[in-house]
Amino acid sequence: MAVLTAACWGTTIYLVLIRRFKNKAASLAANRWTLILQGLNLLICLPGLLGSQPENRAGMIWQLWLLTTVTAGLATVGLLIFSLAVGLLSWRLHPHHADYLIVLGAGLAQGKVPPVLAARLTRAAQFWQRQPTVTIVVSGGRVHGDQVTEAAAMAAFLLECGLPPEELLQEPQARNTWQNLAYSQRLITQHWSGTGQPRVVVVTSSFHVPRAWIYSRQLGQRYQFLPAPTPWHYLPLALIRDYLGILRDHRWAVGLLLLLVLLLGELI
Repeated sequence: MAVLTAACWGTTIYLVLIRRFKNKAASLAANRWTLILQGLNLLICLPGLLGSQPENRAGMIWQLWLLTTVTAGLATVGLLIFSLAVGLLSWRLHPHHADYLIVLGAGLAQGKVPPVLAARLTRAAQFWQRQPTVTIVVSGGRVHGDQVTEAAAMAAFLLECGLPPEELLQEPQARNTWQNLAYSQRLITQHWSGTGQPRVVVVTSSFHVPRAWIYSRQLGQRYQFLPAPTPWHYLPLALIRDYLGILRDHRWAVGLLLLLVLLLGELI
């Protein structure tokens, strides 16, 4: 059971590390497998692992069981908490006023706007329809060998939605979320001609709000956030990718927690 548990998480992480799929069918298949693997882990592997505790609490077998149980258990519980937090934030966050919207990039598919990014842009366009005085900043550079920047593709999408060109600012350098926020803020500072501080709302996918919020606080900004819905068949992989990204960003704290739990397990 320990091997099966490790295989579920190991295969999930492998799928997460594939940043670009050959086509839509491959992406959807990866998301289906991610959902199946984590369902298997939650409903069968972890309960079976907890029920197969070694009788002899000494030696390599006990240490392996403890390491696998603690790691998989904490990772799975953390994923459940993260998923609940994403759902709660999607329900609670609905800002109504802004001077600027920052739409975070999410990668292109052969130079075109994919469904996840299209959902963010559609949410921004809907906000603009309610408040046409807002300026929209689209942020994203040229990644994965694309011929156009994310910002250019995003701007073209919004122009097709009816936004006037003068209401769009392009930030074409960022290659990750941290740079999206930092470079967009610099662009807004240069553009803003009003008094006081401009009201800034960040538009991103619901699963991405927690991570973007953490980065914004680390940058010293107190942005509001507007979550965009994610097409359900793309959600499993996207949700777990961002969850693992947060764990990676806080790997020292995660490592210390895991070590503490393992030491307590040896003492009990």
